[in-house]
Amino acid sequence: MEANGKIPLTLGFADLSDNDFAALIAEDSTALSPLFERVRVAPARNIPSAEILFVYTHLNENGTIRGSDRSGIRQVAQLTKSALVVVASPNSAASIKNAAGIPGPKTANIVFTADRNGQAFATFFHALFDNMRNGENMPSAWGELAPQGSIPTDANLPVVVLLAEAGKIAFPKPS
Repeated sequence: MEANGKIPLTLGFADLSDNDFAALIAEDSTALSPLFERVRVAPARNIPSAEILFVYTHLNENGTIRGSDRSGIRQVAQLTKSALVVVASPNSAASIKNAAGIPGPKTANIVFTADRNGQAFATFFHALFDNMRNGENMPSAWGELAPQGSIPTDANLPVVVLLAEAGKIAFPKPS
């Protein structure tokens, strides 16, 4: 069943650097905005209110957000009340592991990106959100697009990690 309506949620984009990721934000916004009823792109170092939030930041080696000695991505999720927070900028495996280990409320599903693999990143999230728009919950849709275990070498996927801390979130029916 193909749903043609827009997802009745807000998609937000936040650059927590000093405009280091303007090109990535433009790329992701162009690819994903048509799926959503509302889109907010915040000025650098600002965070929009959005149920689905893409964050672009450099993580410190200890997993905190560069420019902050205490804040991790869970604190951003709590502050914004987002159901899904995607760290869309690539970060090292060590900083991602440390970020996942920072204590905080587990109120959102969080995605960390190690390698966007070019256009594969936007293509993957467009397909994920399209499946979710059609009624699938996030972990099920994710598992179909990026099966866990041995991934075929010809798979054109980004290197991303899902922490499904909010569980089986699903999108409301398109209007």
